[in-house]
Amino acid sequence: MNQEYLNSPADISHISAKSISHGDTSDENTSIESLSEQRQARLDTLSDLMNYTCHFVHHYSGRRGQGKILGLLSRQGPMTQHDLQNQLCIQSGSVSEILTKLENAGFITRTKDETDRRRCIIAITDAGRKDLEEHDLMHRRKQGRLYRDLTDEEQEELIRILRKLHLSWEDLP
Repeated sequence: MNQEYLNSPADISHISAKSISHGDTSDENTSIESLSEQRQARLDTLSDLMNYTCHFVHHYSGRRGQGKILGLLSRQGPMTQHDLQNQLCIQSGSVSEILTKLENAGFITRTKDETDRRRCIIAITDAGRKDLEEHDLMHRRKQGRLYRDLTDEEQEELIRILRKLHLSWEDLP
């Protein structure tokens, strides 16, 4: 990912530049069509900002697949590749690729399951735990920078709004 893209808040200027009227919509001269256009412009802006925000946070936060796997193994202990795949909702090919990288780096071990020789048990190594700790420290620092311009109250309000959205999305088909 281009580092300039990640560090430039100006990248959203085109998003916030969409025309949204905040005037009184009860005016007799306001047509149903313009209300619909205003609403659609607002919804487009919300979607664009959410997409940008998710993309930025996802890439800025650092290692995704490897960190998730190491974190899961650290918290829950050794497990099969199939269990990792199911818990993280990652495709089997992607899990295999990530596990190979982690194994080559010395962060995990793969051992044949004694009860079923077709399965491998994946476990985190001491080097993997050390790497995870370093990554977590860096991640916490980055999180602090991501939300530094929001007051505690604004962070709480954002959490409330996002939870409300997530709950409402559970009913979507």
